[in-house]
Amino acid sequence: MPSPLSNRSALLVAVVILMLSSCTSPTPGGAGLGGDAEPASADARKGGEGSDSTRDGERSKAGSGDQPDESGDSGAPGGNDGAATAGLGGEPKISGPDVLDVAIQEPATLDPMRIQDPGSALVARQLYDGLTRWDAKHGEVRPAAARSWRELQSGSRFVFKLRGGMRFHDGSPVTASDFKFAFERIARKRSASDLAYTLELVKGFAAVNQFGDETHLAGVRAPDARTLIIKLSEPYRDFPAVLTHPALVPLERDAVAKSGSFARKPVGNGPFKLAGRWSPGRPIALEAFMGGARDPKLDGIRFVPYPDAAASWPEFVEESLDIAEVPAGEIETARQVFGDEGYKPLLAGYYYGFNIRSDDLDSERLRRAIGRAIDRQEIATGIYDRSLADPRGIVPAGIPGFSKDACKSLCDHSTPAARRLVKELPRGRRQVTLEYTRGRPHGQVAHAVKRDLSAAGLEVKVRAYDFGVYLRRLSGPKHSMYRLGWIAEYPVADVFLSSLFESSSPDNHSGLRSDAVDELLARAHRTASEVRRAGLYRRAEAKILKHAPIVPIGSFVTRWAAQDRVQGVNFDVMGGFDAARVGLD
Repeated sequence: MPSPLSNRSALLVAVVILMLSSCTSPTPGGAGLGGDAEPASADARKGGEGSDSTRDGERSKAGSGDQPDESGDSGAPGGNDGAATAGLGGEPKISGPDVLDVAIQEPATLDPMRIQDPGSALVARQLYDGLTRWDAKHGEVRPAAARSWRELQSGSRFVFKLRGGMRFHDGSPVTASDFKFAFERIARKRSASDLAYTLELVKGFAAVNQFGDETHLAGVRAPDARTLIIKLSEPYRDFPAVLTHPALVPLERDAVAKSGSFARKPVGNGPFKLAGRWSPGRPIALEAFMGGARDPKLDGIRFVPYPDAAASWPEFVEESLDIAEVPAGEIETARQVFGDEGYKPLLAGYYYGFNIRSDDLDSERLRRAIGRAIDRQEIATGIYDRSLADPRGIVPAGIPGFSKDACKSLCDHSTPAARRLVKELPRGRRQVTLEYTRGRPHGQVAHAVKRDLSAAGLEVKVRAYDFGVYLRRLSGPKHSMYRLGWIAEYPVADVFLSSLFESSSPDNHSGLRSDAVDELLARAHRTASEVRRAGLYRRAEAKILKHAPIVPIGSFVTRWAAQDRVQGVNFDVMGGFDAARVGLD
């Protein structure tokens, strides 16, 4: 059966290709948005009903009525205190002195259902609170709008209890039905949301998303205002981490239905609310909101759009900005002046995969020779301006519980070692065809790899394809050595393992079929202990790499800098930060 959250190719490849084609350094984004990746949908699978009673495998996690049918792309906040007034040039004014100024790339939308770019994701993380959140300081999933949750039936049923007293930015109460509405809005086929894949394990997803026969998810119930029950089609203990995605947040259905511009002035439930309608190209002003799950320390945030990190850096150095991304040319200087607390791994990787079912690449010796021949340092410094780091394996650095070097010799550059392996091959088996998506920087990478492989004694052809053609080619049997980018939008190793290598996954373009790998991944999905689950994922990764179906090129990094007056900011592996606990000195 397809792996959890597996059919992600169209979106993830698109997001990464578009992002990496537009800049040499990936920009920060929430929940892994950006880079070379692919979200989508997997066939819903059969799951048991069961009861809410305590049983073997139940786990509790604690911290400090079914409705709508609308899926409109709209909504209008009323504001609960009228504090925001128009500033100079029509820019909303934020009341209070403690305002954080942050440089970002221009967001495309503020509608959770449409969020894909880094700027949108970072702003959305402040406007909305989902059931859970990622705690960057402790490296774990923590309750957010949910006060606690229980995991039942080996991780196929989750019961969330919401915090009391939470309100939307327009003063309306936040209830379990608001989560149900928002989830169904994303899942519905007519919504055409690229983020629907995040809910594909929910029971009844196929009927709502793929067939469009239903408008309600059978696996989501709101028996009362503070209880949300989610049934999955199969066990998946990492589902609370999936729910940290900035799209999976509650929405007030009347607000969505009232306005034709919900994406420009949404009603959220997070620690900050819009101080006025957002106009593209203008700063986004947020002011503190005290009616949510967490009360912020700041009076507000001003997100200022820039085309790239190089454009915002001079203003950051002049202290006109509090937080900004570090451009490639300032990495060492910024480290010395501002420290490297904002230098974090990004959960996005760059790879070359092998169609091991093809006659050209069925030799493991050839695949290992290719891995040893590639000079990753040259690609990282010469093409990506050090925004690409040495790979540790398939799973990028930053995933909790992972060893530092799963890749071992496969990722160690050695032209002599590669030549020795090539010489052991019959002369008729020393040809490779390298396929990639047309455009920069992927063409540069492809030709750099070609030079490395040629130096090892291989005859190399390179073929560039337009994006749509490339995707169709990956879905068929004729592709060869192919460029791949993959991103995790929440910190779970399974996004890189089951999605790419589980035998029946539609995104398994390598053709690897391994009962041992499948069994390890299935065990991980139903294992309650996070430590044991991480161990099973590590074992699965090691078994995959023994077959060498993929060559990691590097994993991306993100680099932020903050002024000394900024206190309590924790930059995370999703490429951003949560401003609720940030203060100004």
